[in-house]
Amino acid sequence: MTDLYADPSGSPRPTMAPAEAAPRTGSVPLARASRLGARDLRVDYGADPILDDVSVDILDGELTVVVGPNACGKSTLLRALARVLPVRAGEIDLDGRPIGSYHPKEVGRRLGLLPQSPTAPEGIVVADLVARGRYPHQSLLRQWSPADQRAVDSAMAAANVVDLGERPLGELSGGQRQRVWIAMALAQETSLLLLDEPTTYLDIAHQLEVLDLTRRLHREGRTVVVVLHELHLAFRYATHLIVMRDGGILAEGAPRDVVTAELIEAVFDVPCRVVPDPETGTPMVIPLARWGER
Repeated sequence: MTDLYADPSGSPRPTMAPAEAAPRTGSVPLARASRLGARDLRVDYGADPILDDVSVDILDGELTVVVGPNACGKSTLLRALARVLPVRAGEIDLDGRPIGSYHPKEVGRRLGLLPQSPTAPEGIVVADLVARGRYPHQSLLRQWSPADQRAVDSAMAAANVVDLGERPLGELSGGQRQRVWIAMALAQETSLLLLDEPTTYLDIAHQLEVLDLTRRLHREGRTVVVVLHELHLAFRYATHLIVMRDGGILAEGAPRDVVTAELIEAVFDVPCRVVPDPETGTPMVIPLARWGER
C-alpha cells in the first residue's frame, strides 16, 4: 500500500498483546449523494498540468470505473482524491470537510486506496501484509486488539485468501497477489475503496477474478472506484463511468447512456463501432479495420 496506510516501521503484524476538459456528455446531477468530491482541481508535475480544472463527485453506492488513454490523468485523479498527491489548486472534500483538515490516519479510516504496482518488504507473508491495513486504527493508546484481528480475518475471507495466509507474497500468482492487496485495503474497514489499475498485467481469468470481487464488494454496500484500461470489462462491470482525456473529464454516466462510437474516437483516436455485448447488453467497442488489414 502507499505510505499513507502502510506501517512505516516495516514490522510484522503485531501480536494480540500489544488540459482543459472538453464539455461533458451524460454528466450526473450534483444533487446525488457523494462523500468524496473535487472542485476545480489542478495537479502539476513540474510545469506540466496533469489535471486541469477538474470537478468530480464519487457517487455513493456506485461501482465507478475511470477510463481513458495513457497519461490522461486517471491515476493522478485517484491519488489526488486520496490525498497522496499535493494539488496546485482546487478543493477536495471528504465527508463534508476539506480533506486537508483530516489527520492522515483519519483519511485512512474513511477511504482505502490500492495504488498501481504496490510494493511490500521482501519475504513478507500474506497475513502480515493484510494486517498492515489496520495501521490507520493503531495509536500509542490503541494497540492490536481482537477487533483488529476480526477485521483482518474478515478481509481475507472476503478476498478469498484465507488459505494463503502463511505463504510469502512473492510466491503467489499475479491474481492471488492482487486479491491479497485488496484484502489489505478491506482490512481498513472503509466503505469507500479506490483501486488503481488492479487488473494490469493479469490474464483474462485473473482479471475477471479481481473484477468479480469488486462487484461483490459493491453489491455488499461499498462505494468502489476502479481505474481500468480494458474497455469491454469497464463497460461490463461499471454502474457509473468516468471518461478522461488530456487531464479533463469528457463524459460520465451509466455506460449505456454515454458510450458512443463518436466518444471512443474522440478519446482514443480509434474509429470504431459500438455494439451490445451479446452476454450483458452493455456497450462493446469493435475497432474498425485499418487499410492494411482489409
